[in-house]
Amino acid sequence: MPPDGTAAHRGGPVHPATTRPTRRIAAAVLALALGGLTACSGDGGAEAADPAATTTGETSSPAPSTTTEAPGATTGAPGTTAEAPAPAAETVSVTADEFSYELSEDSYSPGTYTFEVTNSGNMPHDFVVERDGADVAATPVLRPGESATLEVALEAGDYAFYCSVGNHRAQGMETAVTVAG
Repeated sequence: MPPDGTAAHRGGPVHPATTRPTRRIAAAVLALALGGLTACSGDGGAEAADPAATTTGETSSPAPSTTTEAPGATTGAPGTTAEAPAPAAETVSVTADEFSYELSEDSYSPGTYTFEVTNSGNMPHDFVVERDGADVAATPVLRPGESATLEVALEAGDYAFYCSVGNHRAQGMETAVTVAG
C-alpha cells in the first residue's frame, strides 16, 4: 500500500473507504432494519394520535408496580382507593295490556334498570322511555304474548314510559315517572 493510504489497483489508486462496500451496505441494511422495528413497536404510532383509542387515560410509560389484577379491576393513584364496581341493574317487570302498563316499581333513583316487558294484551304494544321529549330507549313492537328486555341508565329528571303503537299513548298508555336523586 502506498504511503498516502490508498491501495494499488489495476485501474489506479483506490481510497480505503471504497475497498469495502459490503460493510457500508451491511451497515445501511442494519440501520433500515432497526428503523423498521422501531416503527412496528406500537409505542407512539397511530394509537397515540387517536384519542378515541385511549380508554383508560393512562400514559404509555411502564408502571412501577408488578401487581397482577383480575380482569375489570381498577386501581387509582398511590394513596387512593379503587372505584367500586358499578351496581347491577335493578330489574323492573312491565306488563303491557290494552292502554295501560303495570310496573313492579313506582319510585326510581338514578341508576341502570333492566325493564322486562311482557305484552299480556290482545294488541301489539311496545315500551318507550322518553326524557325531555326525546326517546331514550325502546323495545321492538311486541305481539300478544311476546316479551323483551330493555336496559336503560336513568338520570335524575322527569320521564315518560309510553306505547308508540297507533294512538295507544293518546288513549292513556303512558306513565309519568320522576327519577329523584
